[in-house]
Amino acid sequence: MDAPVNDQVDAVFVLSVRSFHDRIAHIEAELRNHGIAFEWIFEHDAAELSPALVEATFAPSDMGPQHHSLVLKHIETWKRCVVRGYRRVLVFEDDAILAPNFSEVFSAAMRRADLIEQPYMIYLGCGDNKYVAPTERSDSVLVRTKQALPATDATVFDQQAARLRLEYVARKKITRPADWLMREADAAMGVAHYWLSEPIVEQGSMNGRFASVLDRKRIGRSRAWTWLRFRWDRWWRRKLRRDQRTEFVAHAPFTTAELRRDKWALASARAAAALVAIGAFTGAAVSNIAALVMLLAFLAAPSCLLRLKRAWHQPLGMAAIVFLLVLLAAVTWSTAPFLVALKAWTGWRHFLWLFVALAIFDTRSAKLAFAAIFVVAASAAAVASFLKFDFGAAQATSDVAGGIILRNHVTQGMALTAGALLALALLAHARRGSWQQWACGAAAALMVANVVFVTYARSAHLALAVTSIAATLGIAQRRVRIAAIGALIVLMGGAIWLSPQISQRFERGVQEIQEADSSAVITPMGIRPVMWETTASIARDAPLIGHGLGSFPEQYRSAVTQRYTGWRATLTADPHNQYLLILAETGLLGLTAFAWFLFSALRQQVRGSFGVVGIALLLAWSLTSLFSSHFYTFNEGHLIAILLGVCLAREVATHSHSLSAVSTAERTSA
Repeated sequence: MDAPVNDQVDAVFVLSVRSFHDRIAHIEAELRNHGIAFEWIFEHDAAELSPALVEATFAPSDMGPQHHSLVLKHIETWKRCVVRGYRRVLVFEDDAILAPNFSEVFSAAMRRADLIEQPYMIYLGCGDNKYVAPTERSDSVLVRTKQALPATDATVFDQQAARLRLEYVARKKITRPADWLMREADAAMGVAHYWLSEPIVEQGSMNGRFASVLDRKRIGRSRAWTWLRFRWDRWWRRKLRRDQRTEFVAHAPFTTAELRRDKWALASARAAAALVAIGAFTGAAVSNIAALVMLLAFLAAPSCLLRLKRAWHQPLGMAAIVFLLVLLAAVTWSTAPFLVALKAWTGWRHFLWLFVALAIFDTRSAKLAFAAIFVVAASAAAVASFLKFDFGAAQATSDVAGGIILRNHVTQGMALTAGALLALALLAHARRGSWQQWACGAAAALMVANVVFVTYARSAHLALAVTSIAATLGIAQRRVRIAAIGALIVLMGGAIWLSPQISQRFERGVQEIQEADSSAVITPMGIRPVMWETTASIARDAPLIGHGLGSFPEQYRSAVTQRYTGWRATLTADPHNQYLLILAETGLLGLTAFAWFLFSALRQQVRGSFGVVGIALLLAWSLTSLFSSHFYTFNEGHLIAILLGVCLAREVATHSHSLSAVSTAERTSA
């Protein structure tokens, strides 16, 4: 049980100005919501400063009355801490915005602070969107750092630190604003600085809540611009740059220029990978061009060889390459012409893209950036679907009138199911209660609604059900897992009740299979038992190594025309069962390699939401591939390959050797 904030410090001071009525009301509400009692520091308002006090305390500088006022207010907190004999105090400025979990994290930080043996200051905020990376000790919320203090919106310091600061300002007149003064004084007097690995305070004048009265740059900006700039900087620094120095190239003998080129090459390759996945459900040309760019950019990265080795040593990477090699070997004994067999092998090229994705998506920030791009594209597609937007010739195989605006109804449903899962992964990484969480939740709901009410693909409905169950089991804590599954079942029942087309589509499919023997016309599901039986007979003729890659169309033509007539003798290049297709062309050898590939995905053991998403998608594709060839067809094959590579790529450790907290902070701070 976390102790109340006031039980962990001897006093809470709030710096404000008597005339700042909006800020006073704000900070009173913030602290009241968290049950924090406090004491005002109204002394030394700018309008009340005497020339004598300013001259005695400050040397000539570019600071104005507001800066003088804030410095004197902070000095007042140091004096009260020392005079009253407080052990430590908490100081807020009046524009502080506290996180919902403030009390919980603050308690953990104070427990760690109790172990610090030297004078210290703990910074609770993220001024100018500056952050430090967690230390290798995952149980500690504090990170000792020499990074420059960016703001003074929320700090904790002990009595010894207050004494040393007072000694420092007694020796010389002040020429610096409050944050500069503290960083210089503490560095000179030996006061250690600690930051939180996850900040619990934002500064209202920096995030657009209030207009700044001190920062000359922000004074001239609108609050709307400040709001946008703050959130962009936060996303950029926390999600993209925070761990850019933890790339796999840490121990490679690269020059500064090579490291810079490596960074840009990887950024290009990752952006292209996102376009490969988006192109899988929007247009083959987009996907193919992006795949080429991804490959070239990756090969241009100085760390390419190191990353290839690392991807090879991942279970999924090795299994993907072995499977491709088995398929290549099957080209040599194929009954189809060599060029036909070779073309069939290139149809599996997305397994190579999976291997590349394993090599380049080795940081959490890279995965989050990919997910953000994919979710934006998929959400836009969902909106266009609800609006039945007509893209003209680009939708030649779509059903715009039915809301299918992507390549076909199956691709649309599978892509939006994946988009909903990635939106939930982003939601899990967003700050609790933030607008990003609401946006990600809304995006996920939008895409699920489209799959339920618009998409009429049985594979998509099955994939949505499987991924929902898998994600719930993977994310929900053990003690609430049963309740979560129960709630999910209720939601699924509600979806079927609200969208009759789901049950109707499955009932129709079952009926078509049952009536296949008596039907006078071909039906989508009625033809499949014929395909499966015929394909099984083809596989029995060459059970060990199959008939070779690319041989299925001709083998099927020969077998089906001997066994059937009429609509049952309809030719196909796809038996609508991934496992039977692999068995017929590559035998037990190829099917074993493919099964090893699927099992190797489970062996990746990637923790967190992306690991759950990857396994959930794998299970969905594996199940739907009993009725389709979703690992081979261009749309679904490219989509699952990139998604598995991104989600299941093993992330590099912060460092391969032990580092002190100071060293870690210096290397990884944004």
